[in-house]
Amino acid sequence: MLTIKNVGISAVATSVPRECVNNYDLSERYGESEIKKLISSIGVEERRISNKTITSADLCLDAARNLFDVTLIAAEDIQAVIFVSQTSEYQLPATACILQDKLKIPTSALAFDINMGCSGYVYGLQVASSLVSTGLKHVLLLVGDTISKIVKPGDRSTELLFGDAGTATLVSFDPDSELAFKLGTDGAGFNHIIAKQPILSNPLKGRADHYSFLEMDGGEVFSFTLKTVPRLVNGFLAELELTPDQVDNCFYHQANHFMLKHLLKKSKFNPSQVPISIDKYGNTSGASIPVTLCAVPCSAYESTLLVGFGVGLSWGAAFCDLSHTKILPIKELSKNE
Repeated sequence: MLTIKNVGISAVATSVPRECVNNYDLSERYGESEIKKLISSIGVEERRISNKTITSADLCLDAARNLFDVTLIAAEDIQAVIFVSQTSEYQLPATACILQDKLKIPTSALAFDINMGCSGYVYGLQVASSLVSTGLKHVLLLVGDTISKIVKPGDRSTELLFGDAGTATLVSFDPDSELAFKLGTDGAGFNHIIAKQPILSNPLKGRADHYSFLEMDGGEVFSFTLKTVPRLVNGFLAELELTPDQVDNCFYHQANHFMLKHLLKKSKFNPSQVPISIDKYGNTSGASIPVTLCAVPCSAYESTLLVGFGVGLSWGAAFCDLSHTKILPIKELSKNE
């Protein structure tokens, strides 16, 4: 366990595409009885899907502007920009550099990308917190994906599952706050969630192709999750000297509803402690934790657990007090701005 002192999460914002896809509308492709069975298992009724012009960067840009509008922090106060995504704007340069310019953040700021998916929010939080611990006052963490653009039509393991979103989190110096982390990686399972088959026609703004179709071995991912995540959560709570009933909320990565039900039981949380957003927004990859934070208001945030897991294979948990964090309602983005 790593504890980083004098750092807190000041604000969280989320933007999603306005276009909403109802999974029941795919019954013509899969059959009515089959679509009901799939939705019952994965728990995704609706997803937000970006159009051909909206990218992950656009969604994160909108979330960041929303965050700046409602907080006292201005763009010139930001000293580092971190962009976490697996659907970046270009193969190069780093998308964080582009967003630094569009947000009018000073050129003295650090800006870099982290190529991570489902555990990316927790990984990004640790990196951002580490930067603050070295003397920076405000770090902007942007986490987003448009996974729908790399889902192969007709792939029953992915087509109904993934939605798109972009998020912005302000990580700041706070002498009265600290964050604790526990992260891990097992690259031996790298091929269980992978993108290696090139997409011949990239719809993103007519740019040169640098994406591939997503492939996922659901059985292997489920086995990994049930083996690794309860051990992560239970071990982390033990190190924190906490019991499950002392946690206000556990925000899990929204992998699918079937997995979440098993994780809830194995870590002995009550359903009221585990907010769910996958039904309305789908699996939004690394963005799913902040999406859930913004989508599901809770009565208490003092003892909050954030848990990400998946592609890599990788996992991570963060423990924090969000009682003074500005958590903004989800905003819709209808077009590029």
